[in-house]
Amino acid sequence: MLKVGIIGFGLSGRVFHAPLIEACSKLQLLAIASSREQEIAQLYPNVACLNSEQLIAHPEIDIVVIASPNAMHAQLAEQAMLSGKHVIVEKPLAINSEQCLHLQQLSEQTGRCLSVFHNRRWDSDFLTIQQLIQQQSLGNIHSYSAHFHRYRPAVKQRWKELDPHGGGVLYDLGAHLIDQALSLFGKPQKIWAHIATQRQGAVTPDCFDLHLIYPDMKAQLSCNSLVVEPGPRFQLHGQHGSYAKWGMDPQEQQLAAGLSPSASQFGHDSNRSEIHIANQAVVHKPLMKGNYSAFYDNFIAAIEGSEPLIVTAQQASEVIGLIELAMLSHQQQMICSVE
Repeated sequence: MLKVGIIGFGLSGRVFHAPLIEACSKLQLLAIASSREQEIAQLYPNVACLNSEQLIAHPEIDIVVIASPNAMHAQLAEQAMLSGKHVIVEKPLAINSEQCLHLQQLSEQTGRCLSVFHNRRWDSDFLTIQQLIQQQSLGNIHSYSAHFHRYRPAVKQRWKELDPHGGGVLYDLGAHLIDQALSLFGKPQKIWAHIATQRQGAVTPDCFDLHLIYPDMKAQLSCNSLVVEPGPRFQLHGQHGSYAKWGMDPQEQQLAAGLSPSASQFGHDSNRSEIHIANQAVVHKPLMKGNYSAFYDNFIAAIEGSEPLIVTAQQASEVIGLIELAMLSHQQQMICSVE
């Protein structure tokens, strides 16, 4: 059994990682590094509460999960790999390409597995879209749009909304949307971006609109914190038809409510999901079951040498490269080429 330590016990560590680790028969949650000692003691009485240095140095820990603020990801991941640990980093991998390259090289030098928790590759709707594209159900795809619109008019007093170094929705939700698009379509040729800070009192971006331009299609990725009625979360258009999906994958809400990932109903998405084929009646498209546990299953298999990593550090680095190009595009008001 592999023993795991988590650094950080905010939303990511508490709602996502700890429950997924606890539900996996091949993992044991041994320690958590956080100032929330009382909360940890109540939820996980058999788990040690340490500081990050103690956790990384702990001789029994095999895997370190880094769920700290984004600006600390690179430093903590480096320390963990140099201490002989396999590392999972909550997205994003780091906040610039230079840090990402260094971590990739360090993973190769130390022989430690390094992955990034791009869990939304295992959302119900994304898995369904992936299947539709593979089966060519809509013909050749010419446009794709995905958003993370929501209505949150008040700025929360948390690092994601206050830290200028890696905070804001582009690094947070944008990293998910970019990773999904790259998984479906690969690298674009060009990118155009508009990034904004809309809400009163906001100090980090809370809105963006990205256009990834391919030779024969375009992907539009967007997020706005002041949208009351967001419309379809995904839209996919091909030469023979279209697909639309409303609402969010339920896994985050289920985890927050305390539902075990091993429960039979976990990951089932009953939201509106429609296929529109030309000159045919609209058809409900059953959604595939979401499965965040698959990320950890694959990471364990990679450590054991039986599978390659599905989410690689190289892929996560490409996400950061596009975030940097998006910021450049916005600053210079230009379309940027992607190398």
